[in-house]
Amino acid sequence: MKKIFFAIFVSFSSLLAAQETIEFYPEMSDPLQAVFCDYATAEGEVKYISSRDGQYVGNLIDNKIYGWGYFLSNSGAQTVGQYRNGRHFFGITITGETARVGSEKHFVEYDLATGHILRVCTPEGNPRLAAPYVSTPENPTPRYTFKKIVYENGDTYYGEMRDDRRHGYGIYYWANGDFWYGRYVGGYRQGYGALYKTDHQVFSGRWIGDSKVE
Repeated sequence: MKKIFFAIFVSFSSLLAAQETIEFYPEMSDPLQAVFCDYATAEGEVKYISSRDGQYVGNLIDNKIYGWGYFLSNSGAQTVGQYRNGRHFFGITITGETARVGSEKHFVEYDLATGHILRVCTPEGNPRLAAPYVSTPENPTPRYTFKKIVYENGDTYYGEMRDDRRHGYGIYYWANGDFWYGRYVGGYRQGYGALYKTDHQVFSGRWIGDSKVE
């Protein structure tokens, strides 16, 4: 009886670990994501815009940046994700030294040199979430990191990881220049994201693995 109880307890603990989510940043619910994607696709158009500040590829609605987009500034900073009324409101921003994932005021920031979390910023300015996940002498290799991985076929992943598997938000670059931005769970695409093609087309929706399902 004790052995059976222990086996059930271990299985239940493993299930909880597999389902663990850490709310580093707020995410839109799936219904809102679906509405956002439908609106950007139905009402908008995909444009390439070059300005004195940099280059933007993504959705425009009524000549305003609204939808899924990618901005490369002249300084080299990259911002990819979702835009609303001309402002980036959720996604990944990569500079020369750091990567920031989340919204403007609620995000997790990583050190690109180590991949480790530097800080977690909430709207209230409370960093309480950061402590268990940062690198310490007792925990030199934290579960949550942000890494660049180059694969043998020439593809590259740039994004969040948990236990050395793609987990969280990331950008997957194919060797041909196309790339995908969105959410990963346990190494696989799972959730809403956008595929950016080299001919400046953008396809957004819900993805499971390699397939777009909406």
